[in-house]
Amino acid sequence: MNRFLEAIPITIFLAYLRAIDIQVPGNFKSPFIISGMAAVLLILLFLYKKRPFDRLFLGINLYLISGGFAFITHQFWLNSIYDHLHASGVFLWIIAVGVAALLFSSKGFIGVASSKKNSVKTYSIFLLFFSFLAFAVSFFFRLNKLFPEFIPFICLFLLQDYLKNKLVAEEQKQGESAENSKRYGTEAKQHVKRNLL
Repeated sequence: MNRFLEAIPITIFLAYLRAIDIQVPGNFKSPFIISGMAAVLLILLFLYKKRPFDRLFLGINLYLISGGFAFITHQFWLNSIYDHLHASGVFLWIIAVGVAALLFSSKGFIGVASSKKNSVKTYSIFLLFFSFLAFAVSFFFRLNKLFPEFIPFICLFLLQDYLKNKLVAEEQKQGESAENSKRYGTEAKQHVKRNLL
């Protein structure tokens, strides 16, 4: 449910792009402002409800907010940078979120609460590395429609899901091992006690 809500701003943005001439930089004003406002409302809602943010979608939504802010405040230099970067500009915000999460959040960039801190850090670094890789691919193919707008994002989300599921599975396995050890320990004590009696 959270992911569905977090995808609303970028869905609005992409739908709007289909209705404009993207060859004219000024036409991006309305898509950025409208989707940026939707992203602000979404983030405020999540903060109010204390819902966790998906790290990738947070980066995407911050990109939309910054683009809308640039148009509203006439920061044309930022608009020019985004125009040059195309879809790869989104990955810079995802990378920024990843670095911040890795440094300041116990859940890391992967966004999973776990007692396996080393795994959280390792998987977060792994996801961050592939975010850099996705940025490079997206930037290199920025004039191509398929590669920068779809392939890197799909791969990054699939990798995120895989790493999250792997970490959760490791946590469950660790919990089961601890439970089994506890049960076997109890049974061993009972066995010793019976023999003594």
